[in-house]
Amino acid sequence: MLMIDGQTLEVILDNEHLKERFFTATMLGKSVCICRCSPTQKALVAENLKRFTGKRIACVGDGGNDVAMIQAADVGLGIVGKEGMQASLAADFSILEFSHLR
Repeated sequence: MLMIDGQTLEVILDNEHLKERFFTATMLGKSVCICRCSPTQKALVAENLKRFTGKRIACVGDGGNDVAMIQAADVGLGIVGKEGMQASLAADFSILEFSHLR
């Protein structure tokens, strides 16, 4: 698993060389987890993962701030949660709990 925060991600997304190296490195892991980032950054990560890896991706979210990311993914998974229904309504598939993912 690759984990990164929004502040570090901002530096990477602003530099084409770093961006290419970062997204190429993502292919070595099974998943990418991003914390403390903006909805725009989440969507950019989804788009760049598809662009640089050439793979199909799934994105999981549980709130309105995840909608852009879910829509940018090939498969969007929305979790019905405390934050409302926005993510599950925007997603291809909706689940009640994160633990239901396999």
